[in-house]
Amino acid sequence: MEDMISKIVDMDKKARDITDEAQKSKIDYENQIIRTKEKIKNDYLERAKKRIEINRQTAQKKAEEQLQLLEEKNEAIIENLDKTYSENCDNWVNTIVDRVINQ
Repeated sequence: MEDMISKIVDMDKKARDITDEAQKSKIDYENQIIRTKEKIKNDYLERAKKRIEINRQTAQKKAEEQLQLLEEKNEAIIENLDKTYSENCDNWVNTIVDRVINQ
């Protein structure tokens, strides 16, 4: 009888050990899943930040190029206006004075 009780106690202890080990493995797997999830999230955020920086630099470069083109266009317009003014200044002044006097 004692031998049977001893076997039952041993089997119960083994069952508790197996249950404890399974619980421990479950917790380890859950922790591993949490760590993996965080790593994936952090990797994704890091890639997103790098992509945002690349996009920012690209947009900045494009804006600078457009600004340069506009400045060149404006400079050409100013030069053209200055040239037209230089060529026609005296004529315009004479025309205005003639119109004012002859009115």
